[in-house]
Amino acid sequence: MNALRIISFLFCGALLSVGPGTVPVTADEKAAASPRVRFYQVPAEGGDAELFLVPGDYDTVGSPSFSADGQKLLFDGWKSQAGETSIQAQIIVVNADGSDLKVLGPGRMPSWSPGGNRIAFSQHAPYGVAVMHADGSQRTLIDAGGWGAQWSPDGRKIAYSFAINGRGNIRIFDLIEGTKTDLFPAGESPYTSVYWNMAWSPDSQWLCFKGCRAADRSFDVATINVAGKQAGYKVHYHHEQAPYADFAWHPVGETIVFCPQTKPRQLFQFNPADEKAPEPVDINFTGYLNGDVCFTPDGGQLVFNLNKEQ
Repeated sequence: MNALRIISFLFCGALLSVGPGTVPVTADEKAAASPRVRFYQVPAEGGDAELFLVPGDYDTVGSPSFSADGQKLLFDGWKSQAGETSIQAQIIVVNADGSDLKVLGPGRMPSWSPGGNRIAFSQHAPYGVAVMHADGSQRTLIDAGGWGAQWSPDGRKIAYSFAINGRGNIRIFDLIEGTKTDLFPAGESPYTSVYWNMAWSPDSQWLCFKGCRAADRSFDVATINVAGKQAGYKVHYHHEQAPYADFAWHPVGETIVFCPQTKPRQLFQFNPADEKAPEPVDINFTGYLNGDVCFTPDGGQLVFNLNKEQ
C-alpha cells in the first residue's frame, strides 16, 4: 500500500515529539480491561500506531484539534461508562505532552482559532455554533441553525453546516465583514445533509466535507471553493455506505485523510488536485477504528482514535 505523500518539516524544536503513552494506562484500567476510546499516533508516511493519550476518565472521545503552535490538543468526550451520551459531551483541552487535562464546558467538535485565543464549537443548548475564549469563558452563539463549526487557517472565517428548505448547505461566517454566505446557491444543493467535522485547505480557499445525496441517499466526499459552488466543486469519493464524518487536510495541502466504511476499517487518503481514487493509508493498528483524525501542525504525525481493550 502506498504511504502518504507528505512533506514533513520541523518547527519549534521538539514541539511535537510527543511519545507514545504520554498519559499512561493506570493499574485500575488494566484490571478493568474495559474497551474505551483512546488517541493514537502514527507517522504520516505510515508505520505502527502508538498510544498517544489516555483521556482521563472520558471513555468516548473524538474530534481532535491541535493548536497552530502544536502545544495543545482540543477534543470532545463523554463518560459513556457512566451512561452519558453525546448530549452530555464536554470540550476538553490538554497539553500536547498529555499533561494538564482540563474540561472547558459542554460542547462538541472544538476548533482552534489560528492564534489559539478562541475556540469555535457546537452546542446542544442553546443549539447552534458558538465561539468562546480558550479558557472556556465568554461563550457567544453565532448561528442558532448551524452545526460543526471549523475555524479557517487564516483566522478570517468559520465554516459550518446549515440546513435550508430541507437541503444541506455550508455556511461561511466572515468574522471581519460580519457576513454569512451559503456555498450552494438557493435550490442547488444536491444534499439532504452536509455533515460536521469538515476540513479547511491550508490556504483557506477550500473545504472538504461529507454529504448525503437527496436523489438516492448515497454519500459523497467532496471539496468546494469558499467562493461558492460556481468557483469550484468536486466529488472525490462516492458510496452507498456513509463514510465517517471527519477529515484531516495536510498542512501543506497535498493530502486529505478520512475513514470510509471498509471492512476492516482503515484510514484512506487522496490528493484533491488529481483524479486518483482514495487509497488506504499504510498504518498498522489493533482495535476498532472510530474515524476521528487530524494531522499535527507540522504534518509529521496523524492522530486518530481507537476503541480497544487495554
